[in-house]
Amino acid sequence: MMQSRLLRCLIAGSLTMCVTSVRAESPATFQPNQEAFQQNAVGFLKQHCVRCHGPEEAEGEFRVDTQLTAAFDDLTTSGKWREVVNVLNSHSMPPEEEPQPKGEEVAKIVDWITAEMIRAEEVKRDSVIILRRMNRDEYHNTIRDLIGIDYDTSHFPQDPPTGGFDNNGGALTISPLHMEQYYDAAQEILDEALVEGEQPPAIQWRFQPESGHSDSNRVEYDKQRLIVNSGKNREDGETIVMHHNSWDRTFNVRDFAVKNPGKYVVRVRVGGRVPSREEVVKSATGFLQKRLDEALAKNPDQEKWKRPEFERGVEHFQTYPDYDYGRPRLKVTQHLGGQPRVIAEFDVDADLPEFQTIEIETDFSTEKAGLTIEYAYDIPRELENFWMQGHDEFARPEAAIDWMELEGPVYPQWPTASHVRLLPDSSLRESDPREYARGVITTFLQRAYRRPADPAEIEKKLALFDQAYEQTKSIDLAIRTPLTAIMISPHFLYLAEPTASDEKATPLDDYQLASRLSYFLWSSMPDDELFRAATAGKLRDPKELDRQIDRMLADPKSEALVKNFAGQWLSLREVGANPPAAELFRRYDRHLETSIIAESLGFFREVLQNDLSVANFIDSDFVVINERLARFYGIDGVEGDELRRVDLPEGVHRGGVLTQASMLSITSNGTRTSPVKRGVWILKNILGTDPGLPVANVGEIAPKVPGIDKATVRQRLEIHRELAQCARCHNKIDPLGFALENFDGSGDWREREGHGYQGRIGPNDPLIDASATLPDGTKIDGIESLQAALLENQDLFLRCLSEKMFTYALGREMSIVDRPQIDEAVAAMKSSDKSLRSLIHAVVHSPSFQSK
Repeated sequence: MMQSRLLRCLIAGSLTMCVTSVRAESPATFQPNQEAFQQNAVGFLKQHCVRCHGPEEAEGEFRVDTQLTAAFDDLTTSGKWREVVNVLNSHSMPPEEEPQPKGEEVAKIVDWITAEMIRAEEVKRDSVIILRRMNRDEYHNTIRDLIGIDYDTSHFPQDPPTGGFDNNGGALTISPLHMEQYYDAAQEILDEALVEGEQPPAIQWRFQPESGHSDSNRVEYDKQRLIVNSGKNREDGETIVMHHNSWDRTFNVRDFAVKNPGKYVVRVRVGGRVPSREEVVKSATGFLQKRLDEALAKNPDQEKWKRPEFERGVEHFQTYPDYDYGRPRLKVTQHLGGQPRVIAEFDVDADLPEFQTIEIETDFSTEKAGLTIEYAYDIPRELENFWMQGHDEFARPEAAIDWMELEGPVYPQWPTASHVRLLPDSSLRESDPREYARGVITTFLQRAYRRPADPAEIEKKLALFDQAYEQTKSIDLAIRTPLTAIMISPHFLYLAEPTASDEKATPLDDYQLASRLSYFLWSSMPDDELFRAATAGKLRDPKELDRQIDRMLADPKSEALVKNFAGQWLSLREVGANPPAAELFRRYDRHLETSIIAESLGFFREVLQNDLSVANFIDSDFVVINERLARFYGIDGVEGDELRRVDLPEGVHRGGVLTQASMLSITSNGTRTSPVKRGVWILKNILGTDPGLPVANVGEIAPKVPGIDKATVRQRLEIHRELAQCARCHNKIDPLGFALENFDGSGDWREREGHGYQGRIGPNDPLIDASATLPDGTKIDGIESLQAALLENQDLFLRCLSEKMFTYALGREMSIVDRPQIDEAVAAMKSSDKSLRSLIHAVVHSPSFQSK
């Protein structure tokens, strides 16, 4: 009780520290330069802009005579000036039919605007200090590396993305409720990390599927009567064969609870068989023949209709690509405390009569539990097959299950590695508990705070130990109080980089630089080698810094950069949020969904680890896929669920991120493609251009246009662009999206837009028109010509990628002040074959990254 009250007081103190530590002192102010405004801007605006954006017309509700002033420190005014710079640089204003300013005139006003924006931004940034809290992923990874515990942070509040990433310091706020969660998390983590007494005994329960096919069948383990239900699956000797997914065709073990919480291993012994195309056609023909015979027996006059239907059905099974099956697939769900959680999905690679044993590691508490195995291989439900798929006679991949086993809790060592890390053996433990505690606290505090410990900090935490030890007389219990206090301190939860308010930029010290580097590349704390380099003062040496970057990128922990940077840049967290409608896009399933996310991450990983040109993100002669994606993309010769690099064969329209089903599916509307969403995605993520907000209350498409229900997506948008208020943005957006129209809403390739039942494509349905004209006049027709056009102007992409990498690395949005460093990063890439690794090196060596 005493410990709880003490630490909850610390929560309140931590919140106070969080608030006071971000308070700025003596903020500087911006002084508008009215004289320079009159000299550099007023004449240009009057001559070239006020006619359309003045008191008489005010197109787009924008007036240069009233909304553009010298007050660049005003957010609204600064935003308007930024629009002016963008339209002048892109030559989209003044309009083509208006007199055009000379190049030197445009350069002069753009340079002046840029300089004023930089001056205003420098003043504003000098007066605001933002401490960046660890986000959920960073907290999880830091606990893993600090303590050795794999702590689930999914119950923490979701971190809001700003500037495209969820590690933005300006958005990572904190609340009393959040601090309560950090306190509870610290308690749970230490409960798992610090163990007492003898190692808990392990269980090893094996469940045979032939033990029963209903909930009345029970098997006794550990004085518990467990339900073992193998469902209505077909029996084959001592195994059950899973043929299709159904509520009554699972294999589950339920109604048990383990006595000791911890890590457990679930094992499944399985084998599989995959029918050939010939077997599929033979089995389907049997069903089709039976249906034909029954129909003709009832009404012989239907021969002329039923016979062609039969032949079309046979042809479907002979030609449809998805009957070249992959391996059978299973899904394992854990039920704990009434909550289901999928713990594994896997292909069965062993060919019967051979078997393989799949091992799945998961956590169990002492709550009521269960395990369920389900069939997870989906076949598109077409008109020709949906009525026969659930019959055992229909040839499809099958998985035979021999047994399932549960073993645990498993410990590689005892006491556990986490316990030994926190409470190492020492003679002081018995002879001088207080000095032992001092050493534990000092080591933990330095690693948790990611810097050398201040003696006063150690004494404060030691005082907490003293109070707790006086009450408990137990080192293991008393040490939890100071360790918990450290784990709810702002020095742990925040990547704190305090600076003096009277200095514009202060170089990071070596420890701060080590942390910034590790949270950039690993989303976690520095390791021992990085700490040693910081302690030795070596990180200021450019060669040592380069060596550390390359070492860290080679470490498996750099997977965090792949997951968190690429996953957010490519919007992979949106996959599945609005999935393609199952009845329209029948080839899209759960396995494909997980595979397309893995593909995009794997592609980024391939470019990063092999030091390839970032131009591959626009167009590449290879893909990174597994067998499931290979079937979807129409690529032969790929077997197995693991990702691998595959050279693109002729005639396959893939390569680069624009052809990946992840991007193509999230930029669709669930029921059809969206050239607008796709165009906006390209503008934002490839070209680094903000398309602007849509005009308010304009609607999507005029609803009363005759024949709109049969119109193609392109025709619908052409109707939409007839509205003058829409054309300005859509003329810039739509051409990019039109070039991707050969890819349907799931990312599948198509030649026609289907208007048949459930989107089926008929021979008379309209051919896809993927032609367009880009704003600069370049004519394109399809994905390949769009990729060529983007590569012709790839400086825009290099700048876009550089800006996003800086945003992620610094944990803040970029502004016009950062443009020189972005330009330097682009130059560094160009001098190094445009490699992604060279961009990362340039970011780390930049003044912004190395200063606070």
